[in-house]
Amino acid sequence: ALTIRHTSEKMGSKDVDGDAKGTDDTEPFYADYTASSKTKSKSGQPAAIKMVEEIIYWKDPKISAGVLVTGLAWFYFTTIGGYTIISLLSILAGVHLAGSVFYHSILAFRGHETPGGGKAPQIDIDAAKKSAEGLASQANAALQWYWSLLGASNLMSALYVSGVLLVTCALGSWFDAYTYLFLAFVVAFSVPVAYQTNQAVCDDFVDKIKAQFNQAVSVVQAKIPRAGKAADGKKDS
Repeated sequence: ALTIRHTSEKMGSKDVDGDAKGTDDTEPFYADYTASSKTKSKSGQPAAIKMVEEIIYWKDPKISAGVLVTGLAWFYFTTIGGYTIISLLSILAGVHLAGSVFYHSILAFRGHETPGGGKAPQIDIDAAKKSAEGLASQANAALQWYWSLLGASNLMSALYVSGVLLVTCALGSWFDAYTYLFLAFVVAFSVPVAYQTNQAVCDDFVDKIKAQFNQAVSVVQAKIPRAGKAADGKKDS
């Protein structure tokens, strides 16, 4: 996760060092994800992942509701509203620019200092390098796994992937990718909380499904002829 390093020496009435220690309980929720010293949480998770988990698990109902409403509004304007993604982004950027210029112009007219002339927030280069290294490692692992499928060294995984591709092909004939993205967004704000509330029942149901699936796989594997058995038969003859 990329982090942002602010260059101002003070934020409110406290120093940056004081904010990094978490001594200000009144700071906004996103303050924990802007200081380079907070790239990871106490549990070792990247701060961005921790923030996403807090949102989808409704740790702060106001923030989660705000993100949900914003996302639903986005999907509404880009589907029913008839706006394309590029046009909607252009409108939002234009409104933000005009509002910011107007606000800072009023402040300057009243003789107040405006932060517009200061240095912009900077991307933490070290955090960016670590994120790039992590993405490269995951990509290499995925390529190695796919290479093993192409080489027929993992036959059962190849069968699983073939089944998933058949399912995705059928689903793709029903709806487009943007519709499934909308469904995934809605599911992200509902299923995790529902699972957390009914974890015991869900785990029992999943265990039953896994047992039936493994039993079906065992039956299929038993019917697949083994090369070793064929070789043993030739030796006996």
